[in-house]
Amino acid sequence: MGQPPKYHKNIRLRGNDYRQGAYFVTLCTAQRQELFGWVAGDGTDVTMMLNDMGRIVDECWRAIPDHFPHARLDQTQIMPDHLHAIIALAPPVGIGSTQWVDATGAWDDDRAMDDVPVRPRGPVPGSLGAIIAAFKSETTKRINRLNRTMGQLLWQQGYYERAIRQQGGEYGRIAQYIAENPANWR
Repeated sequence: MGQPPKYHKNIRLRGNDYRQGAYFVTLCTAQRQELFGWVAGDGTDVTMMLNDMGRIVDECWRAIPDHFPHARLDQTQIMPDHLHAIIALAPPVGIGSTQWVDATGAWDDDRAMDDVPVRPRGPVPGSLGAIIAAFKSETTKRINRLNRTMGQLLWQQGYYERAIRQQGGEYGRIAQYIAENPANWR
């Protein structure tokens, strides 16, 4: 008899479409492989040294606003086996909005998000899930091309996200945690 089916626990907030708000996200490499470089230095003089794969991740992450104009990137830290970042999404606007792009391609410039057809599967276009899917897809393709390892898994399934509350200084605490991540590496 075969293995029982694996179930992926859905950690998303019920009723939240993830097209607006600020989020703390963490993406981990498959099997937590240390692929993106190394942490160098000690004490207060610690820095993350990106290798070629880490530079691809950095370049693709920084390009997100070019493809998703409603996304603003804040504190980001690439580590040897994961990425921490804060991403803020402006609420969708109506007709006449800027171009929206998702993992499947570009929408027409004057098409409102509310006019996007409902898809039976996959993230809502323009949502945090769509942004992460596009980012993971592009980094995987580029890194596999670099390493000549087509079809190799780069990221763990899914990602961790936390909606950042407006009150209580949570945004600042999360930004500080991300900035100090190299100093706390192992």
